[in-house]
Amino acid sequence: MKNSVVLEEIMFDDEELGLADELLAPDTPLTTVVRSDEKADIGAEVFFGVELPFDDIGEVKAKVLSCEKTDEKNFAVVIEILGLDNRYTRLLTKILKGKSHTDGDDKEYPMWATGLRQTNGTYATVINCPAGLLNTDQLAKITEITKNGAGVAKLTHAQRVILLLKPEQQNTIRDELKSVGLNIGVLHHGIRNIRGCCGALCEWNQGGEDAIKLSLDIDKTLFGRSAKYDVKIAVSGCIRNCMESYCVDIGLIGRDGKYDLFVGGVSSSVHFKALKLTGNVAANDAIPLIERVLEWYENTAREGERIYKTLERLGHSEAEKKKQPFAEAAAIFEGMDIGDDISSRLERTLARGYGLLKMRKDLGIK
Repeated sequence: MKNSVVLEEIMFDDEELGLADELLAPDTPLTTVVRSDEKADIGAEVFFGVELPFDDIGEVKAKVLSCEKTDEKNFAVVIEILGLDNRYTRLLTKILKGKSHTDGDDKEYPMWATGLRQTNGTYATVINCPAGLLNTDQLAKITEITKNGAGVAKLTHAQRVILLLKPEQQNTIRDELKSVGLNIGVLHHGIRNIRGCCGALCEWNQGGEDAIKLSLDIDKTLFGRSAKYDVKIAVSGCIRNCMESYCVDIGLIGRDGKYDLFVGGVSSSVHFKALKLTGNVAANDAIPLIERVLEWYENTAREGERIYKTLERLGHSEAEKKKQPFAEAAAIFEGMDIGDDISSRLERTLARGYGLLKMRKDLGIK
């Protein structure tokens, strides 16, 4: 049983801890083994806290199935999970299954950007380049690979590099990239390339925010993490917003030495500016806050739904009650051919606003 222990040093309580607004039953039956220095009564219902990777604790309710002494001080306790903290159900499920928070779920997510057949017969592979940085060894390796491929590489607006390869190169590309510390990027259902400006190196960045370092730190924490769909993150060191941080799922914009955090932006055919979740975020607090937003997204979004669509869906019913003024405002734009339905845009933006209010409430942000 020792080899089966998933969590160590668990302290049981016979009453709710009060950490969660609600304890939700897991989607499927879940049994796990924890180690405790307390003997637990078989059949008892217990509550305990699980430390999360971003300085918070998730509450769990369980039923004791068996309790076996392993040494003089400890017991291995088999428990059936009855309830999970409603804020972190997906993450707690992974942890209680013995998985890292960066592990994918049962589906093959994220979807990696390799072997993408192009119309000219080549196969595209996208390289993960946080903050768009590449060292000389990496540039040399890219040159070598492209010489053996189609002889050309393409830079994207998201600071990534696309390699156009021959079919036979698909079997070796991953190992070749890893030899110089590079990874294949995420195509869908995961955290995309972390975009970052040159930050403190730029003369316009008066606050001294180190956007490069923060972008790299975010990548180290989140690379490879799966998601309900695509999650794009960008860091702009100042309000000039060179990284288009208003147009991504999670955007950070430097201001007076700290960051404002925006959510729910998108730059697709119908683009929306992100909404401000909170401000005055210190660089050291940015990643824990991003992880909380991602956990909220995992718990709240539907499969294949970007954050902006989640916000819009959550606020739709409230926005529907206030549609009347939009028709008059939209009429002003008739005949201007701006390529958009202004009435619909105003309604959807209002819905995202109501959705953001719910997100703030769920995350405890005023």
